[in-house]
Amino acid sequence: MKAIIASDIHGVTPALRSLVEPFFEGAIFLSPWDVDSCPFTNEQEAVSTFIAQQGFESYSAKIDEAAGQGPAFLIGFSVGATAAWLHSASKHCHPSSIATLFYGSRIRDYSHLVPTIEVTAVFAEFEPSASSDQTAKAIARDHVHTFIEPGTFHDFMNPLSAHYAPTQCLAHLRKLKTENAERSPLLSRRSRPREDASIRRGS
Repeated sequence: MKAIIASDIHGVTPALRSLVEPFFEGAIFLSPWDVDSCPFTNEQEAVSTFIAQQGFESYSAKIDEAAGQGPAFLIGFSVGATAAWLHSASKHCHPSSIATLFYGSRIRDYSHLVPTIEVTAVFAEFEPSASSDQTAKAIARDHVHTFIEPGTFHDFMNPLSAHYAPTQCLAHLRKLKTENAERSPLLSRRSRPREDASIRRGS
């Protein structure tokens, strides 16, 4: 199953490629911008411009195009996670796709959407502008599984961030690599929902 990596507001950085490519060879990397890199040096300006330009909708359309007609293993970070959430609830999403979304705090604005595929949403415990608990509770369903990574902050999967948590990051990537390898032979079958849709916390 092809892997699609939807990057955060910083775009497709060399650090992101170096982090993910050893786990997902041949992955498709997507940026929220028209180019790989972010055209803004100020993150706050980048976020406000992205939102003002209805960036989530256009980013979701970019994921639609990259996924095409086949199933995809979707991995999204921050704004990329929210865009992948929109894709997962759209008619363009293949029923055998699967998504893991990291710290998509803006998913709270689209909690009314219902994904058509199995989704795992991993939130940081500490978010500056949103309650991870509230967002997780709002979206949890039979096929939407939520997990709050204890002791982490937004961007804990970003090697360039001061909040980077390498132990947790690498553990998630190893788990995703294994999950993708296990699911790839089952492309013709729709993913079965797990029984437990409760909000989980790491121990």
